[in-house]
Amino acid sequence: MSSSDAIAAHLEWQPFAHRPDCAKPVWEVDQQTVASKLRPRREGPEHSCPNEECGHRDHYDRISLRVLCRSCGTAHLISGEEYTTRTTTTVRTGYGQPPKRVAGLWLYPGPPLLDLRGYDSPGAYLCSRNKVDRLSEDDIVGTVTEGRGKRGGTVWHAAVGPDFRPPAGGLSGYALWAKTSGEKPFTSVTAAAKWVAAELDAAAVTETQEDQKQ
Repeated sequence: MSSSDAIAAHLEWQPFAHRPDCAKPVWEVDQQTVASKLRPRREGPEHSCPNEECGHRDHYDRISLRVLCRSCGTAHLISGEEYTTRTTTTVRTGYGQPPKRVAGLWLYPGPPLLDLRGYDSPGAYLCSRNKVDRLSEDDIVGTVTEGRGKRGGTVWHAAVGPDFRPPAGGLSGYALWAKTSGEKPFTSVTAAAKWVAAELDAAAVTETQEDQKQ
């Protein structure tokens, strides 16, 4: 697995902002669903689409979300057609689980390797030196990703030095890594995280030595 799914889960969702003077920033979220809502024709012909797979007709289903803060009075209204809803867990979304401390780093879980029953553990971790509420690009210093060995067993790979590329053309963003752990995989997340920590320490020593020469 690449780190792209974990990056998308942590970096491609943006929080709503409260007013700067909000004394108690807490969002209250409600949903409203309307089935078979009539679309205004505006004196035109019946609204339809020649594509049989397209559901655009005179009637449509709509869902609306109301996200409001009683403290600062801010309210966001979001609506869409042909919606889908699914109740899942933070294990599946890859966001919302607490990070774990390994080898002096904070490892933030991403989604499972596959969205299938039986895959209930993260397929990748994003590594940070600091524990934060929400990761930013500046926080991420490395990654640990799941793979499969020659006999089908779980193995882990690692990388450091991300160069982030933004989402484009309908595709999620991703990162190019300055250095990877190579073809020989690790047998545990801990071993892979130790490699990340060692590479970061070595890079810090090299940077210090170069600064002293100047």
